[in-house]
Amino acid sequence: MSDEKEILDPVEKAKERGVFNIADVVRGRTYPSTEIDVFIDEEIAYTISQLDGLISKTSESLDKKSLSKKETDDILKRREEIMEKKDKMIAEMGGSKYVFHIRGISEGDRQDIFDSVLEKFPYEYEKSRNPFTGAQEKVEVESKERDRYFTDRLWQAHISKIVAPDGSEQNSITFDDAVELRRNLPLASISKVTEAIEKIRVSTAVFMMTVDEDFLAKS
Repeated sequence: MSDEKEILDPVEKAKERGVFNIADVVRGRTYPSTEIDVFIDEEIAYTISQLDGLISKTSESLDKKSLSKKETDDILKRREEIMEKKDKMIAEMGGSKYVFHIRGISEGDRQDIFDSVLEKFPYEYEKSRNPFTGAQEKVEVESKERDRYFTDRLWQAHISKIVAPDGSEQNSITFDDAVELRRNLPLASISKVTEAIEKIRVSTAVFMMTVDEDFLAKS
């Protein structure tokens, strides 16, 4: 339930906008967006991610219908304690927190990115003999370089802004920025950005399905 809420929240925010323009949607400017806290310090990033996981588990526990009032109160108290601990850690180590703004992109844009990746790293095949039939078959050769390049390009497309601890902003990132981020961010932070990009992709798909004729007529 918590994952579904995280997907639907940016969809609802996108639909709440007072002015709607279908051309903007086509160009990818009105897609859902989300924000995530990214901690540069490896130890902090890991601890915060663990606390986030505990918070998610308490939210999942609250979704159970068979809970008694006491059980519900205990879970709420536990979640509040975890959130307070997380907030305290963030306050104490605020100099390590950067806010990443993740925006949705159209499937067309994603396909264009993949097509350009294939131009740089075309599919390669090798011949392999089928052990059962003896026939020669073409087998695609995996390319880590292609996968890495595609992911770097996706990060560049999805990260629309980064806000530093002092409030300064970097609007959009370059391809080289994306490469450096994926090379040097703590693993927990990389996982968090990757997860956010995948969730916003789902949010974008849901958003486009809800932009029906009735919605357009009201906007």
